[in-house]
Amino acid sequence: MTKPLLAVGLWCVAFVVGVVGLITTGPGNPRFTGTVVLDFKPFCQSFIVQTEKGFVLLEWEDGTLFFGEGDRLVGPLHTMGLQSLNVEGRGAMTARFKAWVPDLAAAQQVFRERCRLAPGTPLAGPVRE
Repeated sequence: MTKPLLAVGLWCVAFVVGVVGLITTGPGNPRFTGTVVLDFKPFCQSFIVQTEKGFVLLEWEDGTLFFGEGDRLVGPLHTMGLQSLNVEGRGAMTARFKAWVPDLAAAQQVFRERCRLAPGTPLAGPVRE
């Protein structure tokens, strides 16, 4: 009788520890690395980052302002809302995830619209690695 009670007690403790662990850690924020490919500061707060999953439209909110095309960002680049990101070699920034865009042409169009650029304005492309 002691062994079954001990087994049930251990199972209950393991279950409680597992639930507490899930509650305290919260949802994961996967970290991605991306490269800024379109930027029009100081006239526009929006910028485009190329990641391994496509292109992301972000809007600068706070923190490091000295970044531009070619700089690498690390953080939850594909998570909706306000995110803390690291600009490699420059510091931390806060940016708001606005949209995911599948290809460069769509990213350039979204960027032109957000920054109110003329349709013929030349834009940079993705960084080749």
